Amino acid sequence: MTARRARFAAPLFAALATLAALTVALAACGGGGGDEQPTTTPDDAAAPTPTVAEAPAIADLAQSVVQIVALEADFQPVWTGSGTVITGDGLILTNAHVVDDRLDEYDLLGVAITDRTDQPPEPAFLAEITAVDYALDLAVIRIVTDLDGNAASPSLRPIRLGDSEQVELGDTIRILGFPGIGGETITFTEGAISGFTAQRAVADRAWIKTDATISGGNSGGLAANEAGEIIGVPTIVGSGQGSESIVDCRFVVDTNRDGSVDGSDDCVPVGGFINGLRPIALALPLIDAAQAGQTYVSSFAQESDPAGTFDAEDIDFDSFVFADGVTEDDRPTNVVASLPSGATDVCAFWDYTSMADGVSWEALWFVNGELNNAGSIIDATWVGGESGNWWVCLFNEQGLVDGFYEIVISVEGDNEAADGVFVGGDHEIVAFDLDVQTAVPACFVFLSPSQAENWGNDELGASELIEPGDVRTFPLPAGVYDLLVLDCEAETLAEEYEMDVTVGGTYTLR
Repeated sequence: MTARRARFAAPLFAALATLAALTVALAACGGGGGDEQPTTTPDDAAAPTPTVAEAPAIADLAQSVVQIVALEADFQPVWTGSGTVITGDGLILTNAHVVDDRLDEYDLLGVAITDRTDQPPEPAFLAEITAVDYALDLAVIRIVTDLDGNAASPSLRPIRLGDSEQVELGDTIRILGFPGIGGETITFTEGAISGFTAQRAVADRAWIKTDATISGGNSGGLAANEAGEIIGVPTIVGSGQGSESIVDCRFVVDTNRDGSVDGSDDCVPVGGFINGLRPIALALPLIDAAQAGQTYVSSFAQESDPAGTFDAEDIDFDSFVFADGVTEDDRPTNVVASLPSGATDVCAFWDYTSMADGVSWEALWFVNGELNNAGSIIDATWVGGESGNWWVCLFNEQGLVDGFYEIVISVEGDNEAADGVFVGGDHEIVAFDLDVQTAVPACFVFLSPSQAENWGNDELGASELIEPGDVRTFPLPAGVYDLLVLDCEAETLAEEYEMDVTVGGTYTLR
């Protein structure tokens, strides 16, 4: 999706401003799926799946990709995105955020058709939302009228549905859509499948990751395999509710080491380009409901907070543990203090309270200080309810590289928690003693491996403190650590870096 007030198709749609009365005509067509049944399905509209040698040409695939524009009543564009034709009579698959009607910022949905790949798409239809799942960021829209307000009978070129469960690492992926940069014509990029991301309550393949470079306007467009079948929907980083533009940085790292993550820190780039594809398997229930003319009911809570009224002040994330896998009932397989070299999975588990379904959240993995974009969950919609426990995993079938793995959890753009675990190396548990000899108690203690990007969580928890004259022992995986100790007024009592804790030790706070 491009920035609000995008230029996309502006001259063409603006020329239609005199047709603003179409708002009434469109409303008369119905707003929730209607009774009209599509007469063409992906199965009966297309020929049998071709071999790779017989795959459609890129120019042919382009005719199955449309540009979607949210319009004000006077046909002025508000934002844009892409979509893929699923049936010849006008069902189009896209992202939920491309057609997000919760913000009440647009009046009409325009659809522009690709005729020639060297020309901008031509505005041709108006559409309505037929099925939407904000938790998955997927939607199906239906063409309902032409630009004159007459009932439309389009004859479009539908895409074949592929099997996203069969794609593997290294498979070629082809992306088609209308970018927010580089002109107004359809754009083709190509890359390879670079990984998969599991998401609790969604699927083991909740995301397909690719190394293809795909800019914002491609959001909602086509990700096809070599046979010309759709296997995923490109989904833009930073497309959460209320986004005014593509967000490509997050304040999730305590770069100035002041103990808090805020706007005074440097932001961490997480993209600005799409690298996540929602697998087509997750879109099938929406497509089935749209074809049947039935109301789609998501298996996820659909509450949302588009106006930004959610208050994250009371959110609490605690009891972080790490494991080498997840059981069928969403529990850690083996809780570990560190993982051996060659481990293929690292999973973080935590408890939470005061969350709300529908808010935007992220789980960002840092490996040896570098953001692992392919394994991170970026700008997802929370579906775990108000309280409970949750997990995220990073995996590599060839084995994880040795180092320090840090997980950073943010909600609505604010860093809420961070913790980490070592993979590989000698990290037996050792005893680190903090001897408090100050006049005031130590109320906050942060012990962070020096490779970590954040201080992590307070080792003393919500209520514990260390009185003057007391010693508190912390069991730690052997390593090199940074230490930050604050009093009960959050004033710094000690700040030390690169402490050798490979065999334990004592730090006296004076």
